[in-house]
Amino acid sequence: MLELISRPHPCNDVLPVEVQANLWQLGFPCTELTPREDLIPRLWERKRSLLSAIEPEWRGPGITPPSAA
Repeated sequence: MLELISRPHPCNDVLPVEVQANLWQLGFPCTELTPREDLIPRLWERKRSLLSAIEPEWRGPGITPPSAA
């Protein structure tokens, strides 16, 4: 999911319907106008928390975006 949202895109590009549906299933309510810049940190935070629960020694990919506060 992160790959789909974070890849380069035009400024006025909307989120595809299938991406929106997947995000809703993951617990991230959004519309086609939700900024990708808002979703990416939230998805990274979810991924970090899930990986930390599975692998307590996991320290991240090296360079980790700031948490979604």
